[in-house]
Amino acid sequence: MNKQSLFFTCLVAVVATALMIMAIQFLAKKLNIKSETEDKINTSYAIWSASIFITFFMLLKVALEQTENAIEIIIYSQTIENTFLEVMQRIAIFTGFTFFFTFLSWYVVNAIFKFSMGNRVDSHEIEKNNIGYFILKGVVLVLFVFSQISIFEHLLRWFAPVVETPFYH
Repeated sequence: MNKQSLFFTCLVAVVATALMIMAIQFLAKKLNIKSETEDKINTSYAIWSASIFITFFMLLKVALEQTENAIEIIIYSQTIENTFLEVMQRIAIFTGFTFFFTFLSWYVVNAIFKFSMGNRVDSHEIEKNNIGYFILKGVVLVLFVFSQISIFEHLLRWFAPVVETPFYH
């Protein structure tokens, strides 16, 4: 493990977590799930946001492993001229796919719940403090992402840098 790859990987994890916090706040405001006047955090809202965070971190773990491998390959490669640009490209691709898969899986689970449980609106369920509904929804979301992790990892490997090995006799 190279110190540069560990530094960039830790930096990516911190920045991605901050971006995810902002994305969840934006999603909550868009869906009118949490008002800004409330002093106390609702338990249902905490379960809703925690399930999104857990799925994000499950996907981010895979993305960080691929990021670290890609950074090490890029750093030690003799054929890549601009290593910083290549590293930033890979980081953007891997974290971008992490956000995309997180919200895509959230959308798929919402569609499954609308199909199976009717047209329930999350903002109304949070106002009613329907903890069981959000625990069930969170478990389904986590298990759905857990079943898709290998597909996500293979997708990220498509964007891994290519190592050219010369064959000499």
